[in-house]
Amino acid sequence: MRLPTIAFSAHVALLAGIGSLLTGCAQWGGEVLTDNHVAFNTSVAQAMDRQMLLNIVRMSMDEPTQWMTVSAINVNTSVTVGPSGRAYIPANGIVTGDVGGAAAFSYTPNITFVPRQGEQLARELMSPIPVASVEHMVSASWPISWIFFLTFERIQDVSSFDVTRGFGVRADDERFGRMMQLLDTLQEHQLVSLSQVPLPVTWNKKPIPEADVNLGRVMDTKKDRSLLAPRDDGGYDLVSVEATPVLTLYPGAEKNPAGRELMEMLKLGDKPGNFPMMGLECQVMDKSLTVRTRSLAALLRLLSFGVDTRRDAPPPPQDVDCPGELWTLMRKNASAEAVDLSTNVNAVFRVQRGDAPPPDASVSVPYRGEWFWLDAKDETARQVFALVRDLFDLQVSSGGQTQPVLTVPVGR
Repeated sequence: MRLPTIAFSAHVALLAGIGSLLTGCAQWGGEVLTDNHVAFNTSVAQAMDRQMLLNIVRMSMDEPTQWMTVSAINVNTSVTVGPSGRAYIPANGIVTGDVGGAAAFSYTPNITFVPRQGEQLARELMSPIPVASVEHMVSASWPISWIFFLTFERIQDVSSFDVTRGFGVRADDERFGRMMQLLDTLQEHQLVSLSQVPLPVTWNKKPIPEADVNLGRVMDTKKDRSLLAPRDDGGYDLVSVEATPVLTLYPGAEKNPAGRELMEMLKLGDKPGNFPMMGLECQVMDKSLTVRTRSLAALLRLLSFGVDTRRDAPPPPQDVDCPGELWTLMRKNASAEAVDLSTNVNAVFRVQRGDAPPPDASVSVPYRGEWFWLDAKDETARQVFALVRDLFDLQVSSGGQTQPVLTVPVGR
């Protein structure tokens, strides 16, 4: 009769241990979600920041870049209950090894990265940044002047600067720096914005004869979300409504000195309104803006001029602590013909170089036996870096990979 009693007692102890374990797992699961979601998020963000900084450093040394993407994030856990059938799981759940002599608990996070390469990535890096992406960045609260400065090579007939490794950063139009000053003034007074708005676009230059308009053609336009609009002078226009990036000058801009100067500089007439922005070399619509954007690769090349050329290099002759100082610097340096601004890049975006980064470095990465970092107190450099990171995420796709899923066991 003893054997069943012993077996029953062991069974009860085992059930008690399992119950205790499940209760602890439920508490542990909640703690994992609370404490470790931020940790994983931060780890992935830091990995992407370091990748961006590492490739900027590589570009400064005329070396090829290499990009990675996060493929999967998993958390492996295991709990071994001791002979007593009792398990003690700490509230925070993040322990490794023996716990109270009764259970062994292990917590192993795994982040999987896969390399990105090939034609698609090269095309995304080297193609001009879409004008729509410029609008998205402004809608994300970045100042219009910062976005124009980093992404535009030309707007109307106002040139910014060319970025070429062999020739540096060449600028010869002081109007671009002045334009940035005007945009800051107008945005501060809420007289200018950049947004995507639905606008009618007429696709035909000559009227479509009435004889060519039949039921089949009308139905085809419905499929394309367009319409055949009758003209006052006879015939029809093929019109579609397109989401178009638009620079808007609000009423009152024409009375502001900065607004009048900007409209004259960009040849927009003397009345405020919506001015569509198009990535074209020549104007095809009245009251529109033609722009040429640089590629993401060229933008990263620009930042690479800010990497210190040697360890513990002295600070730049003049620091740019705010956008206003930068626009003044651009106007000053562009007043002469074809001035090389590459030596001024580290006044705006400086990557320091040395044996070891300071503990509070904003981003740091080791490469070829040295360390490279952004100073946490360099506010301008940190803002430029964050802006370019957002542009990269907007421009470069996942290469057909499914988005990574964080898998965390949370108990029951």
